[in-house]
Amino acid sequence: MPGLREMNVACWTWFGALLVIQFCVPLWLRLKAGTGFAHVLPSDFIYLYGIGRIARDYPLTNLYDYGVQLKTFGEIYPFPSSQGAYGPCPYPPFVALFFSLFARVPVVPAFFLWACLSLTLYLAGIAAAVKCAFPAERLKASLIFSLALSFCPFLHNTLTNGQIPTLAVFSVGLAILLEQRSLPFSSGLALSVLAYKPSLLLLLIPMLILTRRFKTFCGFLSGSALLVFVAAAFAGIQIWPAYAQFLRFFGRFVGFQGQSAHLLEEYIDLKSFMQAVSGGWSTTELILFILVAITMAIWLVAAIWNSARCEKPVQYLAWATTLTWTLLLNVYVPVYDSVLFAIAAVLTLGALRDLEWKVAMNWMTFLALLIAVSSWKLETIAQSKGVQFLPILLAIFGLGQLYFLHRAIGRERPQNATSPAVA
Repeated sequence: MPGLREMNVACWTWFGALLVIQFCVPLWLRLKAGTGFAHVLPSDFIYLYGIGRIARDYPLTNLYDYGVQLKTFGEIYPFPSSQGAYGPCPYPPFVALFFSLFARVPVVPAFFLWACLSLTLYLAGIAAAVKCAFPAERLKASLIFSLALSFCPFLHNTLTNGQIPTLAVFSVGLAILLEQRSLPFSSGLALSVLAYKPSLLLLLIPMLILTRRFKTFCGFLSGSALLVFVAAAFAGIQIWPAYAQFLRFFGRFVGFQGQSAHLLEEYIDLKSFMQAVSGGWSTTELILFILVAITMAIWLVAAIWNSARCEKPVQYLAWATTLTWTLLLNVYVPVYDSVLFAIAAVLTLGALRDLEWKVAMNWMTFLALLIAVSSWKLETIAQSKGVQFLPILLAIFGLGQLYFLHRAIGRERPQNATSPAVA
């Protein structure tokens, strides 16, 4: 078996090759042909830059006027007529206020500014998780960073596409680090950044309550209330009913009430995977999905509830398992949100190392490597076949997390039962 040094050399070489082959060469060819970067701007960043421009040029109450959004997006970069039109952008008003800062400069420099900030946020979030799980282990940390940077959902779907899930990686990584330093309220404040996308909180908020992290939950509520107040201060309280109505309108595009209008291969939740495989969304398939979701949710809830008073490795496994299943048991998870898997993988491997379960760690390391390396091939298959198979690998990893979490809790229970009572 190769050692850590050899694996580092191989993984960093692979990352360098990806940069050259996937991005540097195509960009050089476009520049040589005279097309320039402005003609290939990533559409996802146009959405973010566009809502920032609306917040800059219009009253913020116009943010959820789909006609205003279409007009603004088209002025930045006309959508190719052969591919339809821009969809609605459902981010909350404080995201638009944040990107209004980028809208003060032309769109191309703004994209590069955001790309640099996004990369910094991603690395900072992973560094926080590594500091918790693998402190003072430089070779392992280097290997983790090389694989995280080479992960297709980050490099291809997030960084070069201008998306914002790096905010989630930074938020969760910082929250876990602050919790380790016994700062639960500050941990909750960090976690409130995830309010930019409520679907990512679908399992995390119940996890805080089930594990009795009440100070962390209060911190989350305080941070979220602050974001709500800032948006209301700029646009008035009526911005929130408008936002809620816009979310109902957006639901028709992502399949909340039937077949999604989006390309299903761009999503990694189990609902979208089942729709893509079956080619539709019948009553039978809906019932099957609900049964699978309920079964996994019950198993997850039982594990999280019992992990509340366990030691640090079990707490890390609880965080990691919740993150993985947040991506799967959800209603709207684009492939770029799977960058949260980087945090889940780091915490899982760190927990198994602390538990001294070498065989388990080897298997989960293999699965994490397989997911990172195969993500590029899976993206190619998704584009050609119309089915995203990344959820299968994530589900296998998540099942492993659940099994080891239950096993770790069972190992600690006899110790807790025989420990002397405290008066």
